[in-house]
Amino acid sequence: MVSKHVVSKHVVSKHLVSKHVIGAAALMALALPPRVGAEEIGGGRLVWLLLTHAIKEQFIPRPVPAVPAAHARMQVEKDATGCQLLRWDRTMSGTPSMGIYHPGRYCLDQDYEVDCAATTPDCTGTMIEIHASNVDLDMRGHALRMSGTRRYRGVWGTGQYIRIHDGRIEGAGIGITLSHSTTDPAKAYPDTQPDAGDVLTLTGFAVERMEFSGVYGAIELSGKDNEVRDNRIDMICDAAPGGRPPVALLSYGPSARIERNTIVLRNQAAGSTGHAMYLRAGHRAVIGENTVNVEGTRSGTIGIGLSDSQSVVLQRNRIDTANVTVLKNTSSLVPADIAR
Repeated sequence: MVSKHVVSKHVVSKHLVSKHVIGAAALMALALPPRVGAEEIGGGRLVWLLLTHAIKEQFIPRPVPAVPAAHARMQVEKDATGCQLLRWDRTMSGTPSMGIYHPGRYCLDQDYEVDCAATTPDCTGTMIEIHASNVDLDMRGHALRMSGTRRYRGVWGTGQYIRIHDGRIEGAGIGITLSHSTTDPAKAYPDTQPDAGDVLTLTGFAVERMEFSGVYGAIELSGKDNEVRDNRIDMICDAAPGGRPPVALLSYGPSARIERNTIVLRNQAAGSTGHAMYLRAGHRAVIGENTVNVEGTRSGTIGIGLSDSQSVVLQRNRIDTANVTVLKNTSSLVPADIAR
């Protein structure tokens, strides 16, 4: 009786094993259909082959798409408020940079510094690049710091409705440049001639509550309906990147609002001209409650320069430069209240 029980148990186990093997074989047959000639395939057979091929495709590993190098430079994680934190990937070689490629809220949670003297003297680059619209960059009081160069930029962006606020930029050639499409604000500097075909469309940029120190130019904007408010700019006027005249705040386009900014011009080179604010094609701009001071020689300093800018409103500005306003190329003012 014992022997019979053991044999029966063995037979059952063998049956289960056989059943398992048959099941595996069936799956293999399903995943790998036999080769058949075209003349053997009927309508039902064709449907069966197509179905089994689709199932087989689900089991074939697919390669993961490569991440573009520019995207790989940014490590994205969110804080408790849902803000995406920008961080350098310090394991990567090359000039450090952080990139924004999608709309959203982005933040800094630490300072960042580039020391060109320690790598390549007078190197060039940009610490944060923005290639998207509807971006809010909150620097949360942190600094982008550059040394050993005059050709490095703090933030460069292209798109619409980009807002940068509550941070510090130190030692940059240019602090922040924002533009739309191909309308480069660098074309709008004094002694340059913009392209006749430039189209200054709606951009809606905002730069607010930023501090710039030791820069050779703080803010460059092109487009329409931009806002620059409550910033502090400490600019060195002895030189500017690319040989351009020193300009602390450059606005290229109509309907800008430039309000409650404090600008200090330092080290004006003898015989040169330096602007606190310069507007080109700045029709209907409002420039109000700004304060401009000069440390060192006042000769050659200009508070507000206007070119091709009509109906500009000046309200309660306090400007202590050699020339308060200089108007060129059909520029005009709405009755203003300028206090020196």
